[in-house]
Amino acid sequence: MNSFHPCALAAALLLPLAAAAIPPPAQPPAAVAVARPEQAPLLAATRAGERIVAVGDHGVILLSDDEGQSFRQARSVPTQVLLTALSFVDAKQGWAAGHDGSVLATSDGGETWRLQRTDTQGDKPLFAIHFEDARHGLAVGLFGTAIRTEDGGASWQPLVIATGERPDRHLFTLFGGRGRPLFVGAESGVLFRSTDGGRVWQEIQTANTGSFWAGTALEAQAWLVAGLRGHVYQSLDDGLSWSALDSGTQQSLTAVARLGDGRLLLAGLGGTLLARAPGTTGFAPVARADRAGLAAIVETSGGPLLLGGSGVAR
Repeated sequence: MNSFHPCALAAALLLPLAAAAIPPPAQPPAAVAVARPEQAPLLAATRAGERIVAVGDHGVILLSDDEGQSFRQARSVPTQVLLTALSFVDAKQGWAAGHDGSVLATSDGGETWRLQRTDTQGDKPLFAIHFEDARHGLAVGLFGTAIRTEDGGASWQPLVIATGERPDRHLFTLFGGRGRPLFVGAESGVLFRSTDGGRVWQEIQTANTGSFWAGTALEAQAWLVAGLRGHVYQSLDDGLSWSALDSGTQQSLTAVARLGDGRLLLAGLGGTLLARAPGTTGFAPVARADRAGLAAIVETSGGPLLLGGSGVAR
């Protein structure tokens, strides 16, 4: 089996900045203050209306109100864990997830956050979070960990996604939903598909043997997912079947974004950046001399903004 431990992804992006994990105290301290926000290691980013929000190591949450030209740290974040994922339903309401099973929520566009959930019993980091609306959300992570809420995160219940012989599959990414099928990308080339907002899941085994780390909706019934060692798969039937595409790289791919003009961007380790023009099937590499590990892509008025282990890469 072509496997890759999920925590190795964070290590590859954050080293040498990452430190050994320390069990959190009963009252978690505030996020570490950073002197140069744009150089803070980051693992996820998204839009909150006109604002860009990004999260990373030591509870760092960054905000930009000028299309990524500058960033500042959120005013109040009650955790120092590694944050790995974000989901906003509008300009104000959003959630972040990360290690220690942590879920944080904001109602002011990311300025201040409150800790909704934490679980330090065992190794249960969360790697992805998705909210369909302001009340219904789910998060997934290590060893098949999955939780859901129907009250905006005030309470969370266990959710079974992976079953059968491997109920402990690592679950890495959530994409789709909001009127379209919802997908979970997992290890061993497995995808889970739901058409009812995440209550019932169908397991789909692709020809891939590696992990899937990022995916996105394309036009009509088309989808794309990417991951370990440059593997890229595409579906043209709303995720029921998947076929391999030649990415032209063996670098692991950690972020996928479809831009407003129809272009597709994929980013990953070693500074990997691939582009696909509308109406084409091949990927063109974009050379980056810094070779910085990339983890997130956000479209801005000045072009795609890239973020990763070295901070904001642009």
